[in-house]
Amino acid sequence: MYSKNNIVFVQEEIEDKLGPMLLTAYLKSRGFNAEILVNPEKNLNKLNKMQPTFIGMCLLSPSADSILATCRLLKRELPASMTILGGPHPTFFPSVVERDGVDVVCVGEGEKPLLQLLKQYDGTVESIQNISNLWVKKGTEIVKNSVSEFLSEQELSELPNCDRSHYYEHSSLRNNPHKKIWSSRGCPYNCSYCFNYAYKEIYRGQGRVFRQRSVDSVIEEIRYISQYGWKCLEIVDDQFLMDPEWVLEFCEKYEREFKLPFACHSSTRQIKPEIVPQLKKAGCSVVSFAIECGLEDTRTSVFNKPITNQEIHRAAELLYKNNLPFLTFNMVGLPDETIEDIYKTVELNQEIHTTYPWCSILQPYPGTQIAQYMKERGFIDDTRKINYSYFQSSICKDHVKQNMFFNAQKIFAHAVKTKMTLSSFKRFVLKPPFFLNRLYPIVFYWYYGKDIRARYGLSWWALFRYWLYSRE
Repeated sequence: MYSKNNIVFVQEEIEDKLGPMLLTAYLKSRGFNAEILVNPEKNLNKLNKMQPTFIGMCLLSPSADSILATCRLLKRELPASMTILGGPHPTFFPSVVERDGVDVVCVGEGEKPLLQLLKQYDGTVESIQNISNLWVKKGTEIVKNSVSEFLSEQELSELPNCDRSHYYEHSSLRNNPHKKIWSSRGCPYNCSYCFNYAYKEIYRGQGRVFRQRSVDSVIEEIRYISQYGWKCLEIVDDQFLMDPEWVLEFCEKYEREFKLPFACHSSTRQIKPEIVPQLKKAGCSVVSFAIECGLEDTRTSVFNKPITNQEIHRAAELLYKNNLPFLTFNMVGLPDETIEDIYKTVELNQEIHTTYPWCSILQPYPGTQIAQYMKERGFIDDTRKINYSYFQSSICKDHVKQNMFFNAQKIFAHAVKTKMTLSSFKRFVLKPPFFLNRLYPIVFYWYYGKDIRARYGLSWWALFRYWLYSRE
């Protein structure tokens, strides 16, 4: 009977997401029907024709209200379908299963739990109530199952290629020359603004957090992606350079077969002399790493990121000497941050000649150490007010600081690129002319769009078309 079970992953964003692409491919390889549907509210008729057994959704903390509203709508329209939420928010707050319209949540990795869900479901909640990683609503009771072991490196290497076909009815995604791929899962670090610390606690004793696919499985997936066409590949791993031997093998095999650029992310400590020249030779077009703050003490004690300015200079100099562009991640928005503190971050980026200076406004996600830090200092009241985008505004209670963070973030890239002085930075952030202040978002999006275009080989028309499509 279970072979009739199927699942449709729905999402509101016009964006090709690796999670749903991987899960649909995995479940289809096991004999089940799995699909992806974009913008379910506008495609209710199509969803009704599908009559899925399960409707899956990825839930991020900033989009909780919107996704839960969609859950309630879909439950009203398709009462026979069971809704299941996965992603970061249900992983750290599985009690969201108690909300109206939600039947099941998946904590952590979803491949094996969803496969068991489709295998075991016979139309009754009892048939799925004991599956690892799942919290299941059973009347007024919530059945809470513990997590199973992480997928091993061998299992990750044997996963099928992401199924991208569902997205390509949307021309903006089909024609997008920027494609994404993954080669590893997990991060060994515990930055206070990230969920990694809590994630490790959930999975304590269940295997290694950081796991890497085999090089050959990654190369095979890049071959598969080639049929869809691409100009630049983004490897989305948090720590692509973690294993030097793996990276060198990848560079050798990639260079031999592909003549197109790729981008990757790393920590400054993994940017090493034996790796950087090989990355450049293989076609790497940009390496990204996080600075976050120009003050060492703050970076260590508040962000739990014990990296010195000297290490940042060393990594940047190595990339600069090898003519390898780099992007830095920076943040504004801490409780005690002054305009001088923010400028220290600007100044550090100026000193290392950052190619693509990227700055966000801190969003203290619920459950993170930084959220607790800010609550204890009375800087914020409610982490549920966080923005979907980290480019919008700060949720701090102090409106003067809110405005400072907004202005500083918007002109950050300009301040770095033009070598703006502290006095000028103060004037433009704290006391800008009214008419000029209104132009700051344009300044920001000009640099943001220009840098994306340079990194991923996109045309201005492609950027504009994708923006229009996303707005729609």
